[in-house]
Amino acid sequence: MSLRRVIHLVLAGIVLSGGLGKAQTRCPMDTRAGDLAKQFRIGGTSIQMPIGAFLLVRKNGQIGAIRLTNIDLTATEDYGKSSYESYFLSDALSSFNAATAMRQSGELDVRPLKGPGRDLWIYQPGPHKALIGKWSFSFVTPDMMWMAPYHRSPNKDYEFAPTSACDVSEIDATDKRLRWFRYDPNVSVVLRLADLPK
Repeated sequence: MSLRRVIHLVLAGIVLSGGLGKAQTRCPMDTRAGDLAKQFRIGGTSIQMPIGAFLLVRKNGQIGAIRLTNIDLTATEDYGKSSYESYFLSDALSSFNAATAMRQSGELDVRPLKGPGRDLWIYQPGPHKALIGKWSFSFVTPDMMWMAPYHRSPNKDYEFAPTSACDVSEIDATDKRLRWFRYDPNVSVVLRLADLPK
């Protein structure tokens, strides 16, 4: 086969696949019907995540990436089980493919709050915190992560950027098109995967 024919086939493949670096409309592992599989929702204090797409988290020159890998389809909107994987780098300019990237995974089980009814005594049973390196974030539903390490102590030091990357090798944390958000109760936005960079 001639070099010209090979180049033609490669270019045709790129065109048919939607181009190089094109955003995903949904990640293959999210088979749910509806918009939840195609978007992130930033609720000012929490982020609702689709299955498979990475969310970047950074603070003080360090960066992490987290994605949900599964949600139990018997889960209700507010309670149920999900699983995640995360990556962490102590240097935000490094690649998540680097040997220094710390990978973690875990299971979450978001259950109804317990306690006598006063805020001071209410607690969350079950494993509901995801680890991103040394950082820990609570999930308030199987697919919604709180934007601070502790529910009652808002922390604006962390920044969050949704991506359309479905594989850690696709992430470009230096992409200028990334939109970074901080804990802010006045912010409410929906971001479609098809509009997000990797």
